Amino acid sequence: MIKQAYFQGKNKKRRYFEGWYFKCISVDRKHAIAIIPGMAIDPQGKKHAFIQVINAVNGKTWYHHFPYSEFNARSDEFDVEIENNSFNAQGLSLNVDTAEGCIKGRLIFDTIHPFPTGPGHPGIMGPFGLLPFMECYHAIIHLYHEIKGDIELDGEILDFNGGVGYIEKDYGRSFPKTYLWLQASHFETRNASFVFSRANIPFLGIEFPGFFAYFTDFNGITQRFATYNFSRLKKWEVDTEKGTCAGELEGPNGALAFTAQMASGGRLRAPVDGLMDREIVESITAKVWVRLTNNHGDVIFESASSEAGMEICLDEGVASKQESE
Repeated sequence: MIKQAYFQGKNKKRRYFEGWYFKCISVDRKHAIAIIPGMAIDPQGKKHAFIQVINAVNGKTWYHHFPYSEFNARSDEFDVEIENNSFNAQGLSLNVDTAEGCIKGRLIFDTIHPFPTGPGHPGIMGPFGLLPFMECYHAIIHLYHEIKGDIELDGEILDFNGGVGYIEKDYGRSFPKTYLWLQASHFETRNASFVFSRANIPFLGIEFPGFFAYFTDFNGITQRFATYNFSRLKKWEVDTEKGTCAGELEGPNGALAFTAQMASGGRLRAPVDGLMDREIVESITAKVWVRLTNNHGDVIFESASSEAGMEICLDEGVASKQESE
């Protein structure tokens, strides 16, 4: 288990957030939800815990607010509790009934494919994840797992037996002001996992563009493209009005091309200096196409997914952009 999955904010006093992202897709693709437990500390040191939920089918979102006294997370293993709700690598249990809404149920995870760790396998941020004072840190916990159980969401029963899930997390002060994020696990041809992110990263008074992409089909094909392993983002295009993006990457072992189309999404709260008052739009039913080639130009994977996670957050004035990095 990657140690970044553990609670990192034990000694934080202000301007801090930490959240774990659980994506759940049913076997029939009729249900798609994301559940985000977390905590935040504002600039004055006021703390609270939360559980955010997004229902991709209707775009509805919930932000359940809890006193920080109800938050308990371990710093030596992945184990988070908020009031009567629990979250870990093996599953989650929900028992929320607030003025915001109601969500109850239990999901169990098996056939787990965690993000690889160990010597030579740093977290998805590579050496950047070891630098102090970064605005935001990102970690992938499960690339893929299967789900057993169901969830009752405002009176509707969502059956996730046989479904597929994914877990990641973010922690730090603020989400990047400008970023693009994609994640897909439901490809038409075979099980695989793909994640891509590009952000403008402020660090010690300067700002630089960084990116990573990770692909695996769990059957021997695994490739990583990132700023830190001298990969190149040869081309990327984003159109916020159309909700589309495309990119071409070259790395040590091959190349990857992708396109993505935003679907209807819901509004989630995101952190700015620990204040959960920024709104972002996330879809978890976006359409993503991926083609992976080896160093000889042979296509080793090509498929599409219609249950992908997608967020586009760009500064005004760069809604449509092409560049080579």
